[in-house]
Amino acid sequence: MMRKRRFAYGAWLLFAILLYFFENNTGTRTILAASVFLPAASILCAVRSVRRVTVHLSAPDCCKQEDAAECSVRAEGLLPGAVLTAVLRGRSRLTGEETAVKLSASRFAPDAAGTLRTAHCGTVMLSLSDAAVQDWFGLYRCALTVQSTRLVGGKVQISLAENETVTADSERWSSNHPGHDPSETFGFRTYVPGDPIRQIHWKLSQKTDSLMVRELGLPVEEEVLLLLDTSTTGKEDAADALDAAMTALLSLSRSLTEQGITHSVGWKNRELEELSLCTVRDQQDCTAVREQILTAAATPDTESICDCFRKWSGDVYAHTVVCAPSLPRGLSLLQAGNRVTVLLSDGGAQSCGGVMVVPFSRKNMAQELEYLEI
Repeated sequence: MMRKRRFAYGAWLLFAILLYFFENNTGTRTILAASVFLPAASILCAVRSVRRVTVHLSAPDCCKQEDAAECSVRAEGLLPGAVLTAVLRGRSRLTGEETAVKLSASRFAPDAAGTLRTAHCGTVMLSLSDAAVQDWFGLYRCALTVQSTRLVGGKVQISLAENETVTADSERWSSNHPGHDPSETFGFRTYVPGDPIRQIHWKLSQKTDSLMVRELGLPVEEEVLLLLDTSTTGKEDAADALDAAMTALLSLSRSLTEQGITHSVGWKNRELEELSLCTVRDQQDCTAVREQILTAAATPDTESICDCFRKWSGDVYAHTVVCAPSLPRGLSLLQAGNRVTVLLSDGGAQSCGGVMVVPFSRKNMAQELEYLEI
């Protein structure tokens, strides 16, 4: 593009020179002088503006999923003959969806606004790329390195039915996972320094001629556990399925909070490569967890949320709900005589031994999840 403009300017300048030689008068001299000095002055302003300009990116902290994010860029320090051009890009951390809009600012119009739309919930990372300062005529261009990034979250406005009920069973003990119930023995193992002395099995230690300790039963929490699986799939509608899974989890968490039911929400933190697990007791906790989980990123992963949970947490919950875009591996790791439900957002009806699978789609979520018993 710049080569074409320079070629066009060269042709115009040649025309002005020829016009001056063939018809030397005030008008031709004015045209020739303007053809030389105006571009030269604009280029000089652009060169000097490169070291003076500062760029500020502003965007709303959050917006509704169906609305567009109104973003703006403000350029300060531009001289009158210089123009700032840039591309405002948005990328969803959850689905990888990308959008872009071109912006332009000058000394006389320092604020440039752009509208970005995203079809899915989650956090959108905003950044400026291809930023450059150029003259009015497009003959000179100097690239800028702009380090300005913003995160824009999305609010989900989908709720479950009011008659949704969740009833937690009384506390019981797992026969599949070790814990600290003194009345239930899960198994035996060799003593390790630091083990409680009261857990030593003296008769068995005498027979084996080595210290053996009891592994006690693990208590089942009287809480509901909500897990989000952000592992991506190769399906065409993977982004819609991920969006629906997160929307379902946030809606369920809000509904439980409104009913006064304490619950926990867990997902895999891709940056730390560990489990993030938060307890939600009131509306303040619910809002805090929503803001955190909206920053979750989705990537291909061989470790499912079930594997991640068992790796980083030893608890067993009376009621576990997994919101996933596809049936996750390792669901048996969450089972210990408790109730496990999978909200499957790709709409495919699948069965899994001992696990209740509730298929739904992003389009018909409100109808398909109108009543949910977990």
